[in-house]
Amino acid sequence: MKQYLVGAPLERVAIDILGPLLKTHSGYRYILVLTDYFTRWAEAYPMIGLTTEEVADIFVSQFVTRFGVPKQMHTDRGTQFESKLFQDLCLRLNIDKTRTTAMHPQSDGMVERLNRTLEDILSKYITKHQKDWDKHLQLALMAYRPSEHESTGFSPSMLMFGREIELPVDLIYGSYPDSVETEEKSENDYLKDLRKGLWNIHEVARENMRHASDRQKRQYDTKVHSRQYRVGDAVWIFNPLRRKGLSPKLQPHWIEPYIIKKVYTDLIYKIARQYGSKEIVIHHDRLKPYFGSLDTVPESSSDVIGTGGPEIVSSRPSRLRKKPTYLKDFV
Repeated sequence: MKQYLVGAPLERVAIDILGPLLKTHSGYRYILVLTDYFTRWAEAYPMIGLTTEEVADIFVSQFVTRFGVPKQMHTDRGTQFESKLFQDLCLRLNIDKTRTTAMHPQSDGMVERLNRTLEDILSKYITKHQKDWDKHLQLALMAYRPSEHESTGFSPSMLMFGREIELPVDLIYGSYPDSVETEEKSENDYLKDLRKGLWNIHEVARENMRHASDRQKRQYDTKVHSRQYRVGDAVWIFNPLRRKGLSPKLQPHWIEPYIIKKVYTDLIYKIARQYGSKEIVIHHDRLKPYFGSLDTVPESSSDVIGTGGPEIVSSRPSRLRKKPTYLKDFV
């Protein structure tokens, strides 16, 4: 399992698109979700469509103008994020953009978990017709941000601001004890104390995240029999795509053989067929060693990502999610 450790707010952010949801009265059907890997601070913005222009405009006008430019951004392989416009935007802003490997959404797990959290919170507040979710989106974020995160041991608001945000309920039950100032301070004294407090909190959070990451890695590695591949090795490829007109249950899940062309890390490889097909980057979890003879494999074998041959369809669409019973047609 690959570990990504970050040490400061907004050093690395993840971005994803949630939807389609039921169209609101204002015409929104999607949510652009951004979350910070260090603080777990989340931002979400309603979107009308899925155009690259809308995604780029929201990212710059709503996120960058308020929080600045992140050093690194992680996305899935959606067309909006893979487009030349978005690539040029990241280049101009000097953002190091990374992406998930093909058909391996686990590498984008943090933002996927946030999506489920937002869905769960929204489902408790929207009306039965579900056409007002955009009116409750920011309230859902307000409910999420003061909540302590298991990996960091702190709430996103504490790690971002050095204090808990005031909520309407605090008017009734009172503020957090640490948020009440007992004496007046000069701007310099306040800034000095804030920096010291944030440094201490971030140091504890970094240690908690290291422990959580190590624990998650151990749990993951116990279930995975890792094998390191070298350039030239032949491998089977797990293929979740299914051909139209054929029974999905009778179609093979593994396609052979592909050849390892390049080793990026012990988890990420570049592969291609021995007859010169398009090279693709793939995660270790979708590979297993091939021990047969390459000479007996026909050139017309189907491609793993459908770059040629009969039409194929995905067994699980990239944007359409299974509809929970309590949300009906909400997602």
